Amino acid sequence: MEYLSLYRKWRPQSFAQGFVGQEHVVRTLRNALAHNKVAHAYLFTGPRGTGKTSAAKILAKAVNCTERGENPDPCNHCQSCQRISDGISLDVLEIDGASNRGIDEVRDLREKVKFAPVEGNRKVYIIDEVHMLTTEAFNALLKTLEEPPPHVIFIFATTEIHKVPATILSRCQRFDFKRLTAEEIFRRLSHLIQEEGLLADEEALRLIGRETDGGLRDAIGLMEQSISYAEGRLTTNDVRAVLGLVETEALFSLGQALAARDLVTGFSVIKKASEEGKDLALFARQLARFFRDLLLLLLADTEVTVNLSAAEKQPAREVAKLIGSTRLQKGVTLFLEAGLTAKKGNEGSLPLEMAFIRLLAEEKEASAVEKLSQQLAVLETRLLQLEQGVVSAQHTPIKEPGEDSTVTPEKNPGLEEEFPALKPVRVFEQWEEVLEAVKLKKRTVEALLREGKPNGLHGNTLEIQFTLKFHWEKIQELEYSNIVREALQEVTGENIIPEFVLLEEGVKGKEERPELLQKTWELFGGKITEIKEEER
Repeated sequence: MEYLSLYRKWRPQSFAQGFVGQEHVVRTLRNALAHNKVAHAYLFTGPRGTGKTSAAKILAKAVNCTERGENPDPCNHCQSCQRISDGISLDVLEIDGASNRGIDEVRDLREKVKFAPVEGNRKVYIIDEVHMLTTEAFNALLKTLEEPPPHVIFIFATTEIHKVPATILSRCQRFDFKRLTAEEIFRRLSHLIQEEGLLADEEALRLIGRETDGGLRDAIGLMEQSISYAEGRLTTNDVRAVLGLVETEALFSLGQALAARDLVTGFSVIKKASEEGKDLALFARQLARFFRDLLLLLLADTEVTVNLSAAEKQPAREVAKLIGSTRLQKGVTLFLEAGLTAKKGNEGSLPLEMAFIRLLAEEKEASAVEKLSQQLAVLETRLLQLEQGVVSAQHTPIKEPGEDSTVTPEKNPGLEEEFPALKPVRVFEQWEEVLEAVKLKKRTVEALLREGKPNGLHGNTLEIQFTLKFHWEKIQELEYSNIVREALQEVTGENIIPEFVLLEEGVKGKEERPELLQKTWELFGGKITEIKEEER
């Protein structure tokens, strides 16, 4: 006997049995059948594998069933039901919109709808992927769709409703099929495993439910593939191997490396996944979901649904506390971006490595800002004491808060290294040339860069200020920032590094300098530039 795939074997044959997750569709169609108020045209839309074609076939069987009586569901035993189920009924025609998308095919359909049904009461046309029809084909269908013969029912199915013209939509009853929840998929898979006499771990089936994006057909197909891979009982490791997912241990290892600010370990985890042939785009999305789960465990006061087992939740909470909510939120964003970059490009593990570096770098930058703030507090205290004549400007030492060491204006290496705001700043006079160079490379980047304003050269770093967060975030993408850097080198002949800075809302240009900082300038020389503390 020919082997039948599980998703075909267990395709729903009635609305009452086996139809999962679309209660709003089932109830409406059953009521229409029970009260003999079936419309002449339906449009089923939603993600793949959510039951659109199955619902169309059940409806076609129900309107032609000879034995259903007052029951809205087809009997599945009469000759009409069996022929429709076998796909050989002359009254139910399934048409692929992608293969029959032209005006000639629609004209042929218009001629055939005039003929009466051969076997049953209604002639049903099921057009799958209807959005693939051409504009001319849609126009040719309009009149027939608006006033079809009384014995004809049209059922359209599509995954891209936005491509269907409004003139078609207005002539159909529309039903939106939703993605199934992971729990709904898990329950259905558990039922199929039991009916098939197979063995599977609960967590393996739940993992399939989480990874198939709400599509039951995809879930059943993945389960069948995983069972073929497994040796006896289906486990989570079997599912992970088939999907190309990294083990949970790898996610924890990278999270712990981030908590410990351990760049080497973090890179080794990413390198291992790459060497094992894992899908790095999928790995990045796993990391984003992992950080999302850690964030929920850290912030939620009650039990929340996360993609972790009961035994993994407590260790995850400990890691989450060490990382902190700010970096967890940033981690979700950075690894989602890294996943998209890895999927589109061929840079290997580079997008993931850069995402990890940025997480570590932001922590260091935050520490530097805090240290700088402490240094500024010392200077403010010093100036106040000078004004009040409490201490001599040249001989009396002052202690920093919380430290035993002393600082004097005559000798303080920390000022030179930790207070870059007092260093001289060079005016950058080649901004327009840089913009033109960027424009030749990519107009999108040039448009973003024009929203920024150069704030002078600090050594070999050019600070570029932005007032809108969107422009600031976009220009920092690896591809865009590399273009800016290349343009700077071409124009200046120097290796100048662009530093993109987001100003606080409402800040424009240079603010009026506080009197205290002005006095600092007069005492120690140099030039004072603005210091902006990043949001923590």
